[in-house]
Amino acid sequence: MTERPLFHRAQDELAYIRRTLEAAGHLTTIPGRGFIAIGLLALLAVAANRRWTGAPWEVTPPWTALAVWGALLLSSTVLGTWSMAGKARRLGQQFWTPVLRRAAWGYGTAMVLGGLLTFAVLAAGTPGMLPEIWLGCYGVALGSAGVVSVSPLRWMGASFLALAAAAVLLDDSAGLALLALGFGGLHIAFGAYIAWRHNG
Repeated sequence: MTERPLFHRAQDELAYIRRTLEAAGHLTTIPGRGFIAIGLLALLAVAANRRWTGAPWEVTPPWTALAVWGALLLSSTVLGTWSMAGKARRLGQQFWTPVLRRAAWGYGTAMVLGGLLTFAVLAAGTPGMLPEIWLGCYGVALGSAGVVSVSPLRWMGASFLALAAAAVLLDDSAGLALLALGFGGLHIAFGAYIAWRHNG
């Protein structure tokens, strides 16, 4: 009579250990609400290009227009890190974990490539390629981080790559609309889904 309860307790303990190990190797603090805020900032960047500076591939010199996107990159990095740390704290999890370091490595290398390609096309005098570079490298960054994270991040990366492919096929005049759809719309849509399904 005592063997069966002991067996079940051992099964429960093994299941708990398995769940703990799976959680330790899985990044669950992707901030859905932070993504929504980043998407709104991106729409402001697109509006600033459209209303005041022109797109970087439409004006010479392009530095003021590029500064808008540099400011977006900086503010998004700060906001994303802050909101991820807040979500980790709210869920009672550690922020700077080994799995986050692995995700940051894959994400960071793709973003560095995007920066290098940006300078390359500017030096070559072909700034019209910026939308496909930015959308494509960010898609790869999200896909790399998504390998150890929640599945919507991988689908988001694939969606950015699809927009990059569209940018290759379409005229340069579609660039701002594609950036708005990607950095604005996809962040808001996937951010809302992650907030709904993955605890904010």
